[in-house]
Amino acid sequence: MGNKPSRLRGFIKKLMNKSNNSPIASTSEESTTNNDDVSNRIKYNVPTTHDGSTHSRSPHGILKYLWQSNFSAPVEDILLSSGAILDAGCGFGAWLEDMSAEYHKPDFVGVGLFPQHFPTQISKNIKFVQADILCLPFEDNLFDFVRLSYFATTFAHHEWDVAIKELIRVTIPGGWIEFVEPDLVPKDTGPIGTRLLEALDNLNITDILELKLNATKQLTDIQHDSRSLTIGKLGGEAGISHGKNIREYFEENSQRFYMHMGISSEEYSKLLDDFFEELQTREAKLRFFRFWARKI
Repeated sequence: MGNKPSRLRGFIKKLMNKSNNSPIASTSEESTTNNDDVSNRIKYNVPTTHDGSTHSRSPHGILKYLWQSNFSAPVEDILLSSGAILDAGCGFGAWLEDMSAEYHKPDFVGVGLFPQHFPTQISKNIKFVQADILCLPFEDNLFDFVRLSYFATTFAHHEWDVAIKELIRVTIPGGWIEFVEPDLVPKDTGPIGTRLLEALDNLNITDILELKLNATKQLTDIQHDSRSLTIGKLGGEAGISHGKNIREYFEENSQRFYMHMGISSEEYSKLLDDFFEELQTREAKLRFFRFWARKI
């Protein structure tokens, strides 16, 4: 990996000086496991917040709990040395904070559109960059490990191709890229949930992401793994916490959904209440996937 970290620091310093409007804060084979299996080999619990709740707006804690790890790509050696790591679309920075607490030598960079989401107290080896994932402000071949998580409901079909191309561009030859995405629709939700979830018009990227990665002809060693989580109280603390995340998503995008469904906001609120009541008595399982690949 040579002098890459110092190269990265120099590049970020130039980027910071270039524009004050783009702030940088220093601050396999598939195996399916459900949350019952996780409880039998637990190392990481569902994290609690300052008030003792297990609920968090970031999905990071749930993903770590399901896999009992922060990543699946074989990057341990990189993390134990002075590698350069990018979390594209870092959200609230939870994954970066967790990783930097465990691995002190790499340089970690998080990219997000909303700097107000970036944490204010961070480790010295983390930088946050306000930027668009579809047009990353980094030179080619800069990062040893690049990660993208939870964009299944954000990107349109054509944007996935652009995002994949950008992530490949900034990854060094021999470096690794990892994607973490859920299925959009849980299985066995019942009639109310089926009606609501049919309003999701996003591409279910987990069905075709591996095909897209293969189609680039720039990646090898493409693998994926999955885990399942029962949503709601039948899924324990993890299921309750993620159920709240799902509800918040539908509440924050309520106008989009009730207009798409041709119903009033009041009817939509009632439908949402009924859906989450339905979840309390059904084992509706949502699958989460990790895909990882090495750049040729």
